[in-house]
Amino acid sequence: MDQEKGSIMKFQLEAYTLDRFADRVFSLYADRPSLASYGNDPVTYREMQQQMVERQDLLLSRGIGRGDKVAIVGTSTPEWAISYLAVMTIGAVAVPIMEEFPPEDIRGILERARVQGVFTTEHLWNGFGGDRLTGFRLVYEMQQNQVLQEDPGEPRQREPLQEDDLAEILFTSGTTGFSKGVMLTHRNLVSNLFEGPDLVGCIHDHSRTLSLLPLAHAYGSTSGFLSIIYNGSALYFLGKKPTPKLLMSALAEIQPTILGGVPLIFEKLYARRIAPLIARKPLFRWLAAGPRRKKFLYTLIGARVRKSFGGKIECAIIGGAPLSREVELFLRAARIPTVLGYGMTEASPLITFSSREGVKIGSVGHPVTDVEIKIVDPDPATGVGDVWVRGPNVMKGYYEDPAETAAVLTPDGWLKTGDKGYLDEDSYLYLKGRSKNVIIGPSGENIYPEVIEGLLLQCVEVDEALVLEREGRLVALIYPSPDLLEQMNRQGAEDRTKAEARRKVEDRLEAVRREVNGRLPGYSHITAVQLQETEFVKTVSNKIKRAVYYDQDQ
Repeated sequence: MDQEKGSIMKFQLEAYTLDRFADRVFSLYADRPSLASYGNDPVTYREMQQQMVERQDLLLSRGIGRGDKVAIVGTSTPEWAISYLAVMTIGAVAVPIMEEFPPEDIRGILERARVQGVFTTEHLWNGFGGDRLTGFRLVYEMQQNQVLQEDPGEPRQREPLQEDDLAEILFTSGTTGFSKGVMLTHRNLVSNLFEGPDLVGCIHDHSRTLSLLPLAHAYGSTSGFLSIIYNGSALYFLGKKPTPKLLMSALAEIQPTILGGVPLIFEKLYARRIAPLIARKPLFRWLAAGPRRKKFLYTLIGARVRKSFGGKIECAIIGGAPLSREVELFLRAARIPTVLGYGMTEASPLITFSSREGVKIGSVGHPVTDVEIKIVDPDPATGVGDVWVRGPNVMKGYYEDPAETAAVLTPDGWLKTGDKGYLDEDSYLYLKGRSKNVIIGPSGENIYPEVIEGLLLQCVEVDEALVLEREGRLVALIYPSPDLLEQMNRQGAEDRTKAEARRKVEDRLEAVRREVNGRLPGYSHITAVQLQETEFVKTVSNKIKRAVYYDQDQ
């Protein structure tokens, strides 16, 4: 039975499948505004449904149906969102691909996933060399509504969907062995978004949400799209990279009640606007020097910030990566209602959420409904151990990779997150770091340092390499090739000073950095290189002891 809670409509489904979910959403909110690009009026939910059905029919008529894979490559727009929903609601499997991925990675994912259809733009399609690929039943220009390529099969019919049917595969960048395809089912996605809004409490059918999240990322597609339409909200997309100027203009025009984004956006706001403002004024500097005075200062500044957000903000939903403690303190004191989420792609992605009322600074919140968390092998002194998760949100496994699946999923359904943390007496989770090597990018992307190191090692100037995160930047520690090292030592001993010889080597390594960055998506670019003059400390199996250099990094 439907239940209305304030202006938040809740509903039940006979089964957790996205076709049933979409039908219920469209019946409840038919005449409400749904999706829009910045600068355009939103279409209604009824119009959104019509566009979705057109794309469903397009796929089915080309022989694409339940179980077939369809890639979506492009900027986050209403057309992207509608295509994504159309794919999954006929039982096909969505394969979202970040447009920032290198061309060879995009082509590799299309081949590896055995994709039958592609929604993209002509510019991107030609840019990553898709025009040289063949064998697709349909390649569709989703902005211009044009067929770019087709080799249709026998038309398909709609088939009943099951909760355990595969809904999407989310791939990490790379065609190497480090690339993983996370398989999420209909039950994974629907159960995850059904529980999230109960904790948020600020999404309703008169909300206006400005999304700053990439839809090809689990946080953007589930929390930033599906959970928004679940409550009948209007969702606006920028349609391009959120520069400060564009963002301020969009906020003023849209006047969102909800702002969803990754921590980097809020941290940049603090670093570029709040911190300089405090530094310029002696009174502000004095207030910032004491904890109680600082809270008063943040409250004082908060009115200005809320106005810059459009003046109507009811809630900022932040997730995808850790938020700095100082920025969290500022947002709370500035009276900007803030909800923090923690998750990972393998959990669809939501694991915990902190509600606006139940705030504990430094915590990522408590588990969402029906999700269990346990700490394995906790330290007796601190309680910190490995964070394991179990619930209907946990992935089906990694695509065609049973070994990697077995490494992270236990037989009784526990997901080993790879995080270290502890639970307090109220079951609030506190994270202390990654237990594996993965680095979380500025927008929540998974960055695998081994992939970057592999590219560095392909350069003749590099003998050994280690990639670390330092103050939010990726830094490559490089032990040069014997020839380059010998050259530095010889020149330093002969006709140049040691410092001059070192600078010449560092210039060579800087050229390596630029070369490798040209083969990486922007979010995983190396921002600095550091010359390592001695070999790295290694294990008996000749692997670099990363912990040694992590400790030096602290």
